[in-house]
Amino acid sequence: MRQFLFLSFLIISSICYSQEDLIIKLAFSDKSNFDITQKFGHKRPKNYWMLNKTVSWNADRFQLEEDITNDSIRKELEQDEHSAYNNTYLFTDSILNQLFNESQKRHLFHLAEAKQPRQLIDTFKIFSLIPSFEKARNGFFFSLSDPIFTQDKQYAFIDIATHKNDKETEDLNSSYFGTTLLIYQYFTNKGWIRIMKVDRLIL
Repeated sequence: MRQFLFLSFLIISSICYSQEDLIIKLAFSDKSNFDITQKFGHKRPKNYWMLNKTVSWNADRFQLEEDITNDSIRKELEQDEHSAYNNTYLFTDSILNQLFNESQKRHLFHLAEAKQPRQLIDTFKIFSLIPSFEKARNGFFFSLSDPIFTQDKQYAFIDIATHKNDKETEDLNSSYFGTTLLIYQYFTNKGWIRIMKVDRLIL
C-alpha cells in the first residue's frame, strides 16, 4: 500500500511538472515574449541564461489587501503610481477582470501564495541554467515563477523577471530590469496559445 501511494505521488508530480515545464518551454520558445530587453536600445539576447531555481509568486498579481470594490479606496490607489494596484494587480485590466470571476481570482491567489520554489532540471535546451546571480554573465538573464493554472486547467499564468548584469549591478535586487507576465489559454486541437503579455519596466 505504501509503495502504491508513493508511486501515485510520483505520477501526479510528474504530470504537474510536465504541464508546468511545457508552459515554460512555450514561453521561452517565443522570442517576442522578451521584447522588453530591447528597451533603451539594447539588443535581445542570443543566449538565454536562467537562474536554476524558480522564485516565489507575487500574490498581489491576483488579490490585494485593500478593498478595491470600495470606490474611494480604488481612486486613492489609482493616484499612487507606485502602488501594487497600478503595477502588479492584473485585474485593473477590464478584459481580464471580466474573464475571471471572483472564485477563480481567489483560487489563483491561494495557488500563488502556496507555490514553493523548485529546482529546475537542465533539460529545457532553450536556455542555460546558472546557480546564482554571482554566476551571471554581463548582459541579460532571467528568473521565473512556476506556472499556475485555473481550476479548469484552461488558463495558465507564468511570471518572468528580466535581470541585467553590468558594472553597476551589486546584487540580485539591483539587477531587476523588468517583469513579463504571460497568460496562456488551452484550445482543443491547438493546444496552449498566448492570449496576453504584460510588460513592466523596473526603473
